[in-house]
Amino acid sequence: MNNMCHQSITGLSDLITTGKISPVELIEGSFAEIDQDEPHLNTFITLFREDSLESARQAEREIRDGQVRGPLHGIPIALKDLIDVAGTRTTCGSKFFATAPPSESDATVAVRLKRAGAIIIGKTNLHEFAFGVTTDNPHFGATANPWDTSRVPGGSSGGSSAAVVAGFCAGALGTDTGGSVRIPSALCGNVGLKPTYGRVSVHGITELAQSLDCVGPMCRYVGDVAIMMNILAGYDHNDVHCEDESVPDYAGGLERSMVGIKAGIPKQHFFKDLHPDVEQAVREAISTLEGLGVEIVDIDLPSVPDAHEAVLTILKAEANFFHQNRLADRREDFGVDVREILESAQQLSTADYISAVRLRETTRREFLQAFAEIDLILTPTVPVPAPLRSETDPSTGSNANQIRPRLTQNTRIFNLLGLPAISVPCGFTEERLPVGLQISGRWWSEKTLLQVGHAYEQATSWHTMWPDRPEDDRS
Repeated sequence: MNNMCHQSITGLSDLITTGKISPVELIEGSFAEIDQDEPHLNTFITLFREDSLESARQAEREIRDGQVRGPLHGIPIALKDLIDVAGTRTTCGSKFFATAPPSESDATVAVRLKRAGAIIIGKTNLHEFAFGVTTDNPHFGATANPWDTSRVPGGSSGGSSAAVVAGFCAGALGTDTGGSVRIPSALCGNVGLKPTYGRVSVHGITELAQSLDCVGPMCRYVGDVAIMMNILAGYDHNDVHCEDESVPDYAGGLERSMVGIKAGIPKQHFFKDLHPDVEQAVREAISTLEGLGVEIVDIDLPSVPDAHEAVLTILKAEANFFHQNRLADRREDFGVDVREILESAQQLSTADYISAVRLRETTRREFLQAFAEIDLILTPTVPVPAPLRSETDPSTGSNANQIRPRLTQNTRIFNLLGLPAISVPCGFTEERLPVGLQISGRWWSEKTLLQVGHAYEQATSWHTMWPDRPEDDRS
């Protein structure tokens, strides 16, 4: 295995602590991979080459002296570029902040990662202001899918997913307001977790829609996501939405038996109009879990179709509130798609927003009733494989752009309700494009989701497959 970041965080940590590789060698290897393949993929907006090497040298000294901070010590991690890192700009993938002064402080998640010894190697590309699903950024260029560079990686955290799958880093952080961690994870073939709303602090992260925003880890392996959650989760007094809820050891007990777990398959909405290869892969994944002992039942969630539309109302209204001054003063500095969505949000009324919030409460009760009978909900993460870039015209009114709502079809309802959800790789289409299985559960049930995802991962081989070296066939 030439690319060291194809190994798990646990594997890399063992190699570092036993002296078989050094943090410096690992970081140098990451940048060697970036130098070779980044021109084809465009996953980063900013790289911290010198700072990363200095941090690696420090980690090497600490580990040599027996001061091991944990499994992330010396491990390369990337952050989506709307997460503040002290001493560097946060562009949000926008023209507005392309020349922004360096942030004065770290976001809480960056503080926690640095304290654990992780080495932040750079900040990844994203859909402008995290308001889109393609990472086709008009200001910093398009990020390509590592499996087929003519296709989108998903978004808005597309740079983070692509960087993980390309082997540039062992893990990354993305944000998720309507699916922006899970969608690129499904389309690029990595594991991505959206935690329960309030589980991980969003202090120091530029908002999109405050009542929906989450931040979560993106890795190649479920166990690595668990390791990162051990560092990220927990109360932060700087974030008014962060809950003081007890945090389990996510990485412990991943080998749990699946016997006694009950999973629901929704009759409505989630399996509508699936690409046949996606449906086949997800159905086979469900059968695999059933074979491991998970009890599978059909469930009714009749409010979901209407609630799915309510999410967009809330998202647009809250995003418009955040951007209203920029839209008034510098309208042309937004990309076409983000500008058109924000302008359409100005047509929403107070009644529209209140109706959507009330529907959220109705749907929440419906899910509460469902979770009284089941532990999990299993669905496709995304109903289609990664679209060609030619199918995602930036104008919101274009026929080609109708693919965009489909990418959020199965994800944004969980943002509306604040529920945790994870996407794990579950197969490939005939064109060798990844497919994701989405596993959601009760509030604060991330550990159960990780256990189920890990059991599925260990029973299959999808996590062992990597894309070939990319060729730049972006159109």
